[in-house]
Amino acid sequence: MKRRNFLQLLAATGMSAHLPVFSSSAQAATTPDRYLVVVNAGGGWDPTSICDPKGLNRAYLSNSDRFEGSTNSVELDNNKRFGQIQWSAIPEGVSNDEDVRLRIENQFDQFFQNYGNRLTVINGIDNGTNNHDTGNRITWSGNEEIGYPSISALYAAAISPSLPMAFISNGGYDFTDSLVARARANSAGFINEISDPNYWYTDNNDQFRRGLHYRSRNDQVDIYKMVQQAQNNRIQRQQTNESLPKKREQLSQLFTVRGEDNNLSALKVHLDDIQANVSRDTNWNENRANSLKSQAEVVAAAFKANLAASANLSVGGFDTHGNHDASAYPRLGDLMEGVHFLNQALSYAGIADKTTIVIGSDFGRTPYYNSGNGKDHWPITSVMVLHPTTTNTGGRVFGASTNDFRAQKINRQTGLADSAGDTLGPQHVNHALRELMGIQNSPLIADYPLNANPFNIFG
Repeated sequence: MKRRNFLQLLAATGMSAHLPVFSSSAQAATTPDRYLVVVNAGGGWDPTSICDPKGLNRAYLSNSDRFEGSTNSVELDNNKRFGQIQWSAIPEGVSNDEDVRLRIENQFDQFFQNYGNRLTVINGIDNGTNNHDTGNRITWSGNEEIGYPSISALYAAAISPSLPMAFISNGGYDFTDSLVARARANSAGFINEISDPNYWYTDNNDQFRRGLHYRSRNDQVDIYKMVQQAQNNRIQRQQTNESLPKKREQLSQLFTVRGEDNNLSALKVHLDDIQANVSRDTNWNENRANSLKSQAEVVAAAFKANLAASANLSVGGFDTHGNHDASAYPRLGDLMEGVHFLNQALSYAGIADKTTIVIGSDFGRTPYYNSGNGKDHWPITSVMVLHPTTTNTGGRVFGASTNDFRAQKINRQTGLADSAGDTLGPQHVNHALRELMGIQNSPLIADYPLNANPFNIFG
């Protein structure tokens, strides 16, 4: 881990880790006063099946004979509202098992009822594409061209690039443009292994030993410590023999990084604490959303340990070209359960009041069903922003789509439909997110202009 942190220090200063040179300065790792988590629903989710429902609108009779050409296969339910937010009812076509339908309905209802007061739902976003790669890029960077970092990478680079795991990514669009190191950390097992590679243990059947290659055959001699001492002695010799003061200072920084870092040990402590006290199976269902919950545990622990400033959580399965209802609704329910668990882990860690969670996808899906009861690609989409616990939005919706699920022109200040208004795009959402997270004036931003006349999305 100590070598890893040093390489990340090089990356944070824009230097290639494989070059035989040293960072010109070791920037102090400051504790962020805010954190950002992006939750990516990979494959192109259907906003009309979650936060922008249209019901049995019969808007596409000439396009589909399924559900009389309607966008959804279930009517709108006026009981499923919080403030301005309307969410989808659960169609019978989701499952023949009533208990399954009830579980998904509870996931939907609990999410919006519990978190509606902190939610801003942004509807009617025109991504201008139905290509996965382009959609991912434009949703999370605000620019369709290659070369723009994701909002989560940009935030970490602007706030605390020298943190050992400043930007944690579990997938989705995570291009960094070399502004900050990207760290992969998606499970407790992974963290345990890299936090203490010299740890000795056996499996339950006492057949396999880990860490043994760092010890003698009889387990009595700790060879790893001997390797560490040899490395430290070498650095000290290099420092002593170096005649240039600047180079000597740089070698001293390297020695400090290798000799004093214990951040991953702190991460393991916080991760163990979260796992012991925030139960996956009681938030909300047993054996649901385990991938997202595993990612969430690590991210919450990394924030608590002052290792990271931002993270990507990612889950796939939303490219529902066939059997849309049976595929999309369970995944959407689990998506919301995963976000709920993330919030519970952040709350236990004492940082839910500092964390913004942004939920989105590549694009949307067609406002009618195809011959296989699926839905194909569609450029109109939504983004949901779950604000810190100190924020009260009253369940705000900004932006709108038409009854037949097309982008609607809106007023830039109010977000309400306005024939004299403008179309909302992902560049506007990213511009607003930069402002929301307080990085709009960072020197980095000048290299990634969005050229977007701003919308007052977050008031």
